[in-house]
Amino acid sequence: MSMKVYLTSEFEDRTKRLSLDSGNTWTIGRSTENTLICEDHAISRRHGVVQQTQPGKYFFIDLGSSNGSSINGRRVTVPIQLRDGDCVVCGGTKITFHHPGGATQVPRPQPQVETEGATMVMYARRMITVLVVDIRDFTPLTRQLDEGILAQTIGTWFRQAGLILRQYHASGDKYIGDAVMAVWTHAVGKPSGIEIFSALRALAEIETVTRTLHDKFPLPAPLRIGAGINTGLSVMSNTGPQENPDFSPLGDAVNAAFRLETSTKNSGFDVSLGCATMESLRESDAEIARYFEKKSVQLKGYENSIDAWFTSFERLRSFLQENDPERTRS
Repeated sequence: MSMKVYLTSEFEDRTKRLSLDSGNTWTIGRSTENTLICEDHAISRRHGVVQQTQPGKYFFIDLGSSNGSSINGRRVTVPIQLRDGDCVVCGGTKITFHHPGGATQVPRPQPQVETEGATMVMYARRMITVLVVDIRDFTPLTRQLDEGILAQTIGTWFRQAGLILRQYHASGDKYIGDAVMAVWTHAVGKPSGIEIFSALRALAEIETVTRTLHDKFPLPAPLRIGAGINTGLSVMSNTGPQENPDFSPLGDAVNAAFRLETSTKNSGFDVSLGCATMESLRESDAEIARYFEKKSVQLKGYENSIDAWFTSFERLRSFLQENDPERTRS
């Protein structure tokens, strides 16, 4: 006999119970259009959603709420699979997921489920900043280096880049051949200048690590990188197989970041920033004109040219030193 799956919500002295025995999507928020209506002013009108992707497998997704959500004390930035007893906090409301007989905090093998028809797709629209970093002239390098040295070099680069990105609170990172893509997920409508500074500081440190790999490995020359940074709305979607979904940002914000990185290759610069990224950076009252040059560029796959801001790593380091908001406040 299957066990009942349900949510309980607690706010002040009021408790509610919501059964998850019909349908596959249950929304949470202040609006009366939600499945679980919360009388909590710290919760957004459409705060989050619980979605069943396949029998017995439930995920919680924050829908870009103003005050964010947490599960068992950890902030939610991507869809998270729920397990029996998980505590989801939205605003001042505590929501507990009950799945007797289901997955607990200790992962258990999941049975493979064959489904017919459409795949269950889960998504959440979020404002993100995407950083794409690519090693320059990587193909010629592969022809010059011993395979073992090449593997050690790239492995070290990936590991050190990952440590830097976690230090600067990137919510996700991926490694694609000779490139790194990092994502910062923003809790509100658009990022603050301080959040963009975090991405820029991470990039500057990755460039330093890249350049100094020449001191550790017998490379023909110091490695160089180029980078593109873009901010915009993205869909966080499960792009992997249903039994092991991989939640990745999709859409124009991501594509443009890759294209912006490509635009630096023949520009004489190292870094390119999209318009929305620069708008957030301007709001920090940082001095822009001395360090970034505005150019109109034609990105591959885009019908019209766009404005982008270019800089070198030397200028970027000077910009961070002179305008770092953390240093200014101290």
